Amino acid sequence: MGIKNGTIIVGHIAGDPKLTYSEKTGTPRFYARIGVDHWRREEDGTFTKTDRTFHDLALRYKAAEAAMDLFKKGDDIIATGRFETFTDTTGAEREEFRADTLAPNPVSTRLNIDREPRNGPDRETPGVDRAQAFERPQQPAQTREPAALGH
Repeated sequence: MGIKNGTIIVGHIAGDPKLTYSEKTGTPRFYARIGVDHWRREEDGTFTKTDRTFHDLALRYKAAEAAMDLFKKGDDIIATGRFETFTDTTGAEREEFRADTLAPNPVSTRLNIDREPRNGPDRETPGVDRAQAFERPQQPAQTREPAALGH
């Protein structure tokens, strides 16, 4: 299984989010209009804001319900996913950003991380030092025999 490539959007929720459910399957769908600021890098290394675009963002399944509890108009977000074109109920072609993940932007949002144990298998195995995962294993010193010519 390879690494999934996609698009990342950094923006803000520009309108009140909505949670709907599919009539056919009952699948939850989080919808929000998002604004994305665009910047241009100048030759001196500074950045100049050029414009702002607006896009439809959709997130489905269990993440949709979680997002509805978490996000409000004005919140800064980071989303991963892809742009997809679809035909809406009126027959018009539209484009939306179908998010796989949606998270608060940690650069502009104060976050608290809940480190309480989660249900399921323990993340920490007793007796295992996680720091060891990043250390090079001990290897015996290599001894070299002196090179001899003509033997």
